Amino acid sequence: MALPFLVIDDSALDCLIVKKVIGFSGRGSDVIVFNDVIGALEYIKNTPIDQLPLLTVITLDIMMPVMDGFDFLDNFLLLPAERQQRFKIFVLSLSNSPFTLKRLADYEVVATVIEKPITIDKLDRALLETI
Repeated sequence: MALPFLVIDDSALDCLIVKKVIGFSGRGSDVIVFNDVIGALEYIKNTPIDQLPLLTVITLDIMMPVMDGFDFLDNFLLLPAERQQRFKIFVLSLSNSPFTLKRLADYEVVATVIEKPITIDKLDRALLETI
């Protein structure tokens, strides 16, 4: 099963790594990269609903300048439910601190948390467990 992906990360290197892992996994049909939360939210909000795939996986970095992953999640929750349902959010995080994990657990829209660096095995496991 190949799915479209949105990669949201301020690090060009991390975006490249995630894009390569998705490509090597054979799980991605299309990968769109955003280096900031604002661009990603605009894409999600402004793309006509009938032009969005039925399911897109978002890989979301938590630690970003200006607007971080939590800001993205807060704004994502303001979108209409029919739009939210088109996306599964996989948080990518260097921090597996109990505080961060507890805070993320409060967001029902987060399907899973993957510790960086992402690997094909971690991606496959997340997809099998959540989709």
